Amino acid sequence: MSKKCFVAVSGGVDSAVALALLKEQCFITEGITMTTFGSELVPNYNPQEAEDAKKLCEKMGVPHHLVDLKDLFRQKVIGDFINAYEMGETPNPCVVCNKCLKFGALADYAYNQGADVYATGHYVRTSLCGDRRVILRAADLNKDQSYVLWSLTAEQISKFHAPLGEYSKNQVREIAEGLGLEVAHKGDSQDICFIPDGDYRAFLNRIAPKTDEQGDFVHTNGKTLGKHLGQRSYTIGQRKGLGIAYTEPLYVISRDMAKNQIILGSNEDLFTTRFTLREANFSALDYPKGDFRCQVRIRYRAPYVDCVVSPLENGMLSVETFEPVRAVTPGQSAVFYDGDTLLGGGIIC
Repeated sequence: MSKKCFVAVSGGVDSAVALALLKEQCFITEGITMTTFGSELVPNYNPQEAEDAKKLCEKMGVPHHLVDLKDLFRQKVIGDFINAYEMGETPNPCVVCNKCLKFGALADYAYNQGADVYATGHYVRTSLCGDRRVILRAADLNKDQSYVLWSLTAEQISKFHAPLGEYSKNQVREIAEGLGLEVAHKGDSQDICFIPDGDYRAFLNRIAPKTDEQGDFVHTNGKTLGKHLGQRSYTIGQRKGLGIAYTEPLYVISRDMAKNQIILGSNEDLFTTRFTLREANFSALDYPKGDFRCQVRIRYRAPYVDCVVSPLENGMLSVETFEPVRAVTPGQSAVFYDGDTLLGGGIIC
């Protein structure tokens, strides 16, 4: 008996091809799309994505479901985004959205509608490891998206299918062309979907307006160098836009929220071999009881570095890398791998 598969479709080429591939594999396929925001978040918002997803499903002759998750998106994703910046962190909203919405509320809706499996257009692979389904890096490492899926639980992954994991982006577009899909050459989505222009400070000032309190730029040597525009304007490793003339290039090293100071220093000051994580999650193994060795990635395009991970109290983890890593940024994700296998991760603190 064929299994029923609900596929998260967004109106883009990746989810379109994922739907087509699963249909070819004789799954009983249905499309599912979530609405997450409108003009209340993005001025001049064009709801074309949902309409494109509906048209795609009609073209392929499969049912389409539209699920309104605007309130949950604002509560979980936008709320976390705002809170992180207020705490002096740099958040990764895609991680929260995947856990709470795409693989949370949206997947739950699919299962409540009778789905046996749930699929997306993410560039990852899945595999059974013993009795546990795990996520593997994509065959095309340039497109691999496993980094943003570290927060998924073993239960969320247990019925997850990722049909694009063996393909490159060019191959996916060629498949779409062969199927006559209009989205074959549609551009890739933005990194942060609700900030299409990339100006996160303007977004925060519009959605969560506050008077940015100016404070001091302070060098690592203790010298005050000038005034900053407010904590929300800076992130670790930032060089441009500081407005400080100095004898060498300056970078944001850290943010002292209590003193309202931005600490500046040299590029060398950005490197470290130790940091801690909170909200740790492991999907490919049980929560560790002792030290273990793996590889860690501290941002989406950062290199993989060998490390030792040590569990601490209150669900915290200590990470010691075998070589220095640059610009470890509070609020971002540190993600663990064993070769191609995604083990889990946590939030840098």
